[in-house]
Amino acid sequence: MPFARIFRRWLPVLSLIAAAQAMAGQPASDPALADTSGCSMLIDIVLESLRTEIDPACAALDKDACEAKNGQIRALLDLVEQRRQRKADECDTLARVNRLISTLPPKP
Repeated sequence: MPFARIFRRWLPVLSLIAAAQAMAGQPASDPALADTSGCSMLIDIVLESLRTEIDPACAALDKDACEAKNGQIRALLDLVEQRRQRKADECDTLARVNRLISTLPPKP
């Protein structure tokens, strides 16, 4: 019976070791999580929307505010382009752009 007591005492440790070995054989991350095509499509939609927000000619009354907004939008477009050239993570880029869009001035 001493073997049964020892076995019961060490069973949680043995199961933990077995689980760790089984997980070591698994890939580090799920391949489905590595797919960023959904983020890429959302970034494309956001870019198209931002391009339509740039005013080609600002009215004389709000020229300074309009130029500031256009500059911020162009900076966002440049940020995405630079990150894509560096092959940065598309989902991370989308999150950054989302945060930066919230800092844009509201539409008049």
